[in-house]
Amino acid sequence: MRNPAQAPDSTASSQEGKDMDELVFAPMLLKDLHDVYYIEQNVFPYHWTYRNLESSIATENRGIVLRNGEGTLIGYFIALDIVDEMELLKIAVGREFQGKGYGRILLDKVLELARLLDMESVFLEVRESNTPAIGLYRKTGFKTVGIRPGYYVQPKEDALLMKLKL
Repeated sequence: MRNPAQAPDSTASSQEGKDMDELVFAPMLLKDLHDVYYIEQNVFPYHWTYRNLESSIATENRGIVLRNGEGTLIGYFIALDIVDEMELLKIAVGREFQGKGYGRILLDKVLELARLLDMESVFLEVRESNTPAIGLYRKTGFKTVGIRPGYYVQPKEDALLMKLKL
């Protein structure tokens, strides 16, 4: 799909002929927040506020956006470095781009970044009903290491805690 050695601010070309002639990864900036927030509202039943996203950038969490060659936002992720682990706080793909491999491309970028930073592992929480995401995480090598009862609200639901050792 793309060259895994590319830096976070990079471009990638599809070799699969999907609707991804050229993909551009870039650090998430304040100018991206309108588009990020639009996806955030449309894919999560209980989403971060615009202010949460602003705060995330201000605290220097690792936010990366993925855009196509025309500049349309496809998806993004936000991660936090915690000593030798990276926590994936958010990963999302716009509804119109779901089911086309972009989630895997974003997740691969998360793992590439974690390895570049010499992290030992990556962990995340996911709704136990989010079977597409859980399937992607398992295909990538994540293992369920715990459950956080009632972690999510609206609707209330348990979270699976998943971890990948790098």
